[in-house]
Amino acid sequence: MKILISPPMRFGKDFTGAARRTLEVYSRFKEDEVYLCVDSNTLPYADDEIKVLLSNFHLVNSYNTSRFNYLKGFVQCLKQAKKVDVILSYSECSLSIIYSYFLSLFARKPLIIFVHHVTEEIRGDTNYYFLLKLAFSRSKGIICLDNPEVKEELEKLFPGKKIVTSTNGVNVDQYYTSEEKICDGLFIGDYGERKGVKYLSAIWNLVNKKGNYKLCILGRKWEGKELPKNSIYLGFVSERKKREILAKSKVFVFPSLYEGYSLVVAEALASYLPVVTWDLPWSERFKKGVIKVKFDDVNQFVQVIIELLVD
Repeated sequence: MKILISPPMRFGKDFTGAARRTLEVYSRFKEDEVYLCVDSNTLPYADDEIKVLLSNFHLVNSYNTSRFNYLKGFVQCLKQAKKVDVILSYSECSLSIIYSYFLSLFARKPLIIFVHHVTEEIRGDTNYYFLLKLAFSRSKGIICLDNPEVKEELEKLFPGKKIVTSTNGVNVDQYYTSEEKICDGLFIGDYGERKGVKYLSAIWNLVNKKGNYKLCILGRKWEGKELPKNSIYLGFVSERKKREILAKSKVFVFPSLYEGYSLVVAEALASYLPVVTWDLPWSERFKKGVIKVKFDDVNQFVQVIIELLVD
């Protein structure tokens, strides 16, 4: 089977967890021809470990970060789309799905949409909702993570549509721990309400009333935002550097409100790092090594962190 993955994947600071998971999964499809639309402008910034994964794909040079070359890039992907058996939209972002929808429409090829988590756009909060509905209607089916909360909501939004689940995970052999510690607490995630950043600030500000504890933050979109007390924003780092920071941290602080799977929690556990998070439906899959606090009980969240830090 010949598969085309779209829209053009971005790299460097624009590389997402969904993109990473897509590469890790479909690089194993040795018996199929898997073509990957890539953004030529950011491809040189791909992490060295990501480049190894990319070597398993037939790359289709395109453009996703340049308005001037956007149409030219779409034509490049469309040429390849006409030669494959199916088109896979690897991201649930509205513009990503719509891009893949038009490829499917013009190439007259079936479309499959991967949904990592149900976004507000999929729920209808977007000016492009009409096109999103057309895309899901045209699709042959939806692949989502094996999160019951995600699957149940998709079934309500798209009744009658075939929905299959896929699991997730990390290669634990790549992770480790270290006696040297540079971060008391560690948070990995983009700035946004869904990630619980307001709770993060409230929690860590209270933690620092108990002592001088440093929080390290990895992720995107934190530039110009007010950081929690005694915290440092490390920005976007390589996969290798991220594993090093995980190994050199004491507690993984993750007050996220909603996740599809949460690779970062799996990465923290693989790094022998205790995880403190809310007791919400998304966290049900995680058992050992995760301390779940009753949602909205900030004081209890703080108390758990302090007990771990002084232990």
